[in-house]
Amino acid sequence: MVVALNGTVTMYCNLLTDIRIAKETGYQGIEIVGSKLYRFLDEGFDLSVIKDSLKDLPVVALGFIQDLERTEVKEHEALIRETEKICVLAEELECPTVQILTGPLIKGGAYKGHPQASRKELLSLSARNMKEIAAIARTHHLSLYLEALNWAPLSGLDDSLELINMAAEDNIGLVIDFWHMWCVGVTAESIAKLDKRYIMGVHFCDSSDPLGVRSPDETQPSRRVWTGGGLVPLKDWVDAVKSTGYDGWWSPELFSPKHWELNPWQTALNLRELLEYLLY
Repeated sequence: MVVALNGTVTMYCNLLTDIRIAKETGYQGIEIVGSKLYRFLDEGFDLSVIKDSLKDLPVVALGFIQDLERTEVKEHEALIRETEKICVLAEELECPTVQILTGPLIKGGAYKGHPQASRKELLSLSARNMKEIAAIARTHHLSLYLEALNWAPLSGLDDSLELINMAAEDNIGLVIDFWHMWCVGVTAESIAKLDKRYIMGVHFCDSSDPLGVRSPDETQPSRRVWTGGGLVPLKDWVDAVKSTGYDGWWSPELFSPKHWELNPWQTALNLRELLEYLLY
C-alpha cells in the first residue's frame, strides 16, 4: 500500500510546497489537486519544474474532471476539452489515474443538473459521457477513478457501481471517499463486500454528522473536523477496505478551513501517522 499526500491537506500551499512537504513528512506518493497545477502553469512556469521536483515521489492521481452529466452542446464540448487537457498533463507526469466527479455543479458545489430526470436517464447520459472520457484517457494510457458527490443525484456505492458497469470500460474504477460514502449512508459492511477490482484509491477523512446526513455542498460544517475527531468509525472503515484485498494508494483528505490555518507540515505529518497507525 502507498500513503499519498492529498493536496487538500495542504490547501493553502502551492504545488511545489505540497511536493516538498510530502517528501519531508514521509509520504510515498502524492495526489495532486489539479487547480494547483493549472495555477502554476497559468503563471508561465514550465511543467518540467514540477517533474524535476517530483523525483522519487510518484503521482498516484490527478484531480479532476468535473460535472460528468454535461449534455448541452457547448458544455459537452468543454467537458471533452477539459478531459484532453488533464489527460495530457497526467501522462506527462507519469500519473496513472485521473479523477472524475458527478455533477454538474454550480460554483460553490451545489448540484444544478437535471432535476426532472429519472435515475435511469441520469445513469444513461452519465455512462455515455463516461465511456467517451474513458476512451480519451485510454489513448493517454490512463485510468479514471469516479468520486460520486453525495449531494448529486448519482451518489454512493450502488450508483457508482451501476454507472461504472454501464460504461463497461476496463479503465474505470472508483475512490472510496469516507466522507461522501458516509453522507449517503454507506456502511463499512457494504465496503467490505466490494470487489477489489473496482477500487482505485481511498480518501481517508471524517464527518461530524451522523451516518446518512447528506450535504448540500463541500463547505458544510460536517467537513470542518479533524480526521479522528468525527463520527466515522475510521478503524472499521479502514479494515473494511483492507478486507477486500485492495493494496493500492490511500490519501488523507481534509476540507476544514480551520485546520488549513495550522502548520501544513505538521498537519500532513499527523494525518499520515494516524492513517498508517490504522493501516498497520
